Formats: sequence, structure tokens, C-alpha cells
Amino acid sequence: MTLAAQPASAQRQIDDPALSPMLFGPTEKEKRDKIRQSEKEQEEALYLTAEQERDANALDDPKVRPIFGTEGEDNDRTKTRITLGEKDENRGFFGALTFLVPEETNLSIGVGPVYEPDYFGSNDYEFNADPQLYVKFRDFVFLDDDGADFGLIGFSRFRLGPTVRIKARRDQDDNPALAGLGDVGTTFEFGGFVATTFLDRFAFKAKARHGLKTGHRGTIVDGYITALIFRAGPVSVSTSGQASWIGNRYADAYFSISPEQAARTNGRLAAYNTDAGFRDVGGSVNAYINIRDRWSLNPYARYNYIFDDYAETPIIKDFGDRHQFAVGFHIMREFTFGGSNN
Repeated sequence: MTLAAQPASAQRQIDDPALSPMLFGPTEKEKRDKIRQSEKEQEEALYLTAEQERDANALDDPKVRPIFGTEGEDNDRTKTRITLGEKDENRGFFGALTFLVPEETNLSIGVGPVYEPDYFGSNDYEFNADPQLYVKFRDFVFLDDDGADFGLIGFSRFRLGPTVRIKARRDQDDNPALAGLGDVGTTFEFGGFVATTFLDRFAFKAKARHGLKTGHRGTIVDGYITALIFRAGPVSVSTSGQASWIGNRYADAYFSISPEQAARTNGRLAAYNTDAGFRDVGGSVNAYINIRDRWSLNPYARYNYIFDDYAETPIIKDFGDRHQFAVGFHIMREFTFGGSNN
């Protein structure tokens, strides 16, 4: 199992929940800039319309619609478009995809290195590339490395709805300590979530999911709270706390060792059984540094402490460590689809 990274606004490892980089919303300055940009675009639209009327009145003969011409390009160029920043001149570039574009969709993509354990509980660390994708669709669909949340019920700053995630497999070849235990296959998890933000500085989210088809087929419940420490100019810093509870099947898949599995290790690992309970608690510090209009650098550091019932399994006690660390950063690029956003 490879742990995913955790950048600016509380990205989580693959076992843990995530929040979008848009978590705390725009600053007051960004709101004012957005209003000014909208007013500017309205003025441009009026100017273009006046120019079109003037040109049409200047013709003695009626305008003939060309069969293969470009008359359609004279339409209002300020309709739904992709926005790349205040200096964007690509108006109408994505006009053909208007029917696919909601009133407003936020997209952030990025990649960066992460130095992390090669499985949860390991003391062997490695560098991995960690691509990131965040999508916020009309305050309804939130997609990130922790899966997709669907806010079917939402009011004020409260959201509630179903959540889905595809959890990556853990191969016994990931580390010699896992040899003989067999693979834990890819798991499709389905459940529900509840989330809220308050005082413009705090966010809380809880998710309960159950594995369907192959993989661990167990239950995991994640809860976490995030606090925005400060935001000054292009820099913001947040800190997060997290706790996870797992069910019997989840515990058996990742921490228990059956007598048959112990036999396949030729005595290297003793049989061990664990039950449902709190798996770990952790915390993180995350920075979000804006670079130019739409680029950002997101360094982060994370720590997790594994509780006794799971830290005592031989794959952690004998070959791993209950103290888990991860550090890394991402380079992110943000896009805004639709509306009259800056």
C-alpha cells in the first residue's frame, strides 16, 4: 500500500480523508477582484454589441449568412469559458464544450514528490511521485485523492451525502515484511459523509465507508478537523488533526495474521489476531503559497501514531514502526470553468 501525500489544505494519505484546496474559500480581496472582473466583462460585452450594431448599419446590403463562414464567431465572446487568470485572452476557446460546463467548476491539478513509508506501519521509507487532482462542481461534487463526495443535502456551510473511494491494493511484494501474507486487493468503498466549516477558519469532516467487492471488505470511519492558522498575502498555513476507527474485516485484512499466513512465512511472522477499534491518530502542518495568478507551491508534513492493538502486529512490531511520518510538496495549477470568474 502506498500512502498518498498531504498538501496545503489537508490532503490525506490514502487511508485518511481529504479537503479541497478551496476549503476556506476566497479572501475578501479575491471577492472584490471577482466583482470588478465581472463588471469589466459586462462592459466589454456591451462594447462588442455596440460595435456589431455599428458595422451592420454601415452595410448597404443585407448580411448574408455564409454556409461555411465564421459569422458565429461574432457572437458574444464573454459567454461561458475557461478562465486562466486576469490576463486571459482565450475568450470562447472552450465554447464548443459549453453544454458540459456548469455555472462554475474549480479544477486543480498538480504533482510532487513525497517521502513516506512503503506500507502503513513500515519503517522503510521511499520517495514516490504523487499526482493530485481536485474538482469542485457547483458545491455539489467534491473530488480529490480521498474519493468523491456528493453533497445531496447542503445549507449554509453544512453538507451531507454519499461518498465513494477506490482504495489501492497492498501487494505482499511491497516490502519483505509482507511476504507470505498475500495481497489485499483494490477495494471499492461506499458510504456517507458530513462536513461543515465555521468562523472562516475551521472545518470538520467525518466519513464512514464500507468495502465492496474484493479487497478488505471492511469498514473504516475517519474524522478530522482542520484549522487555518493564518493567511497573509499569497501564503496560508493550516494544521489538521485526524483519527480513524476500523472494523473487524478491515483489521483482519491489514493487521491480523492467520495461522495459514504464519505458516507461509516459515515462522518469520507469528499468528496474530486483532479486532475493531481506533487504529491511529495524527496531525499535519500544511502551507499553501500562491505563485503568480493560478500556480501554487504546497509543502506539508504529517505524523501518525498507531494504537497498541495494531502496533503489536508482527509486521509493525518486528519489522515496522508505530510512528509514521511523511513529508513532501506539490506544484499545483488551478483552473476555473464557467461563469465570469477571474
